[in-house]
Amino acid sequence: MPKKKRQRKPKATTPEDRLLQALAHPLRKQLLHLYVQENRMLSPKELSVFTKKHVSNVGYHVRVLVDYEAVEIVAEQQRRGSVEHFYEATSLVDEVPWGRAALGLGGDSA
Repeated sequence: MPKKKRQRKPKATTPEDRLLQALAHPLRKQLLHLYVQENRMLSPKELSVFTKKHVSNVGYHVRVLVDYEAVEIVAEQQRRGSVEHFYEATSLVDEVPWGRAALGLGGDSA
């Protein structure tokens, strides 16, 4: 049976709407906080260590963050017969005046 393609959520039109939707789940908020705070590329596997959540759950929420343009894929590496994907935060958090405050990072840009 062919694998069903994951349905993409409708794109929010403004940066504020995209960030609101990205932050609508506590794990996504935590993941985005880690991406912005760490300021480096991270994989869902690495994030699962930080959050103590299962990698499949983390991977799902990272893909939702991609849908809302909060993170983007920046690299891929072969790992034991599969591919590990690495993502970085986009400028979305800094495009929204309250973005950093919503993540508990203060108002200053890095």
